[in-house]
Amino acid sequence: MKKIALFVITTILLMSCDTKSNGHIVPSNATGYTLNSTTNTDLVKKGLHALITNDTATYKDTYSSNAIFHHNTDSMNLSQNMSLIKARIDSKIEMKILGVPEVWELVNNDKDKNGINHYVLSFIDFQITKGVRSIKLTISFCDLIKDGKQVEEYLIYDRTSIEALMK
Repeated sequence: MKKIALFVITTILLMSCDTKSNGHIVPSNATGYTLNSTTNTDLVKKGLHALITNDTATYKDTYSSNAIFHHNTDSMNLSQNMSLIKARIDSKIEMKILGVPEVWELVNNDKDKNGINHYVLSFIDFQITKGVRSIKLTISFCDLIKDGKQVEEYLIYDRTSIEALMK
């Protein structure tokens, strides 16, 4: 009898702490939840694949026309970011993903002031090659997603190794 009572109490406690959100069970005190595979993670992966294959049209299409990019402490718009990509392609700098990229989506319950509550996070190891020289570089991405487009992107990476490769 004690076991049945303990089971019933435990079940009630667990069920009372959970709410449903987008078909996923989320604790009621959570400020959001994380998903491994979504339309938004697929969007970011599509843009990433286009970036490394130099498919600039597809890459650009994954972003809103007024997207903002933050490369470490520098901010730029979509046209400026596309200029950087064009310069990389023109300089014959190759990018290759090493291993399997870690990509997941964080969904906040509350939207920010711009109406965004979907964030795709990723840590990706790249091999970047220019001529016979190459470097390995980890880039951390945080992409803010709204209406099926990337609207803002934060990138954190070591600039010194890229600068050394460019010399």
